Amino acid sequence: MSELTDVEATTLTHRVVLLGIAELGGSDAVPAHAGEVVSVCIDNLGDVDGDVVGRLSEADVARALNELEDTGLVDRADVGDTSAVGKGRPAYVLAMESEALCEALEDDDRLTSLVDHVEAVCH
Repeated sequence: MSELTDVEATTLTHRVVLLGIAELGGSDAVPAHAGEVVSVCIDNLGDVDGDVVGRLSEADVARALNELEDTGLVDRADVGDTSAVGKGRPAYVLAMESEALCEALEDDDRLTSLVDHVEAVCH
């Protein structure tokens, strides 16, 4: 399956998470830990014109990151960061260029403002 097809099969939450990682990439803040992705996604919810109910939780983002990694749309990066109990904290990067992601999502009317914002940050 091509990356474009994979993006077209994503949910709104997946798309917000992908755009959050793209925004972090435009700010040279990748690889990004799940908490950083959560923060930028929550900040961006005001730019989403869709069926987002309530607030995007950390669990929603963590689940989306795992699902996106399984489909190959994001890659897990080893940054050598460990917690106090010795478990690594995964960090994520887009598996495609942010421009390709924005192009794939530009026809989603729910994300017009967010795509425009991410494009501005990435250029």
